[in-house]
Amino acid sequence: MDKDVYFTKITSFTHNKVNDVVVSKQYINQNDHVLIIDDFLANGCALEGLMELVRQAGGVVEGVGVAIEKGFQGGGDKLRANGVRLESLAIIEKMDAKTGNIQFR
Repeated sequence: MDKDVYFTKITSFTHNKVNDVVVSKQYINQNDHVLIIDDFLANGCALEGLMELVRQAGGVVEGVGVAIEKGFQGGGDKLRANGVRLESLAIIEKMDAKTGNIQFR
């Protein structure tokens, strides 16, 4: 990888550790309009880190798409309150590990 990179640290809620995320500056620039797609959204740290990389490049995050949002963990609500256009295919409001019941928003 190039030595000329954008860099951020992202805390993984799932794995309880901090990951370094780097993207070569050849892949994102100030003329880019970016749509970020992710599989799961819990507390929003991963998406905030990815949006930070786009900001470092001078690009614009046009929106975020998520397959499954864990609404009970608040990340999606926080991102929306900060003006991020966020669309989720499904938002889980409550989960009961004992019964296996899932309540969708």
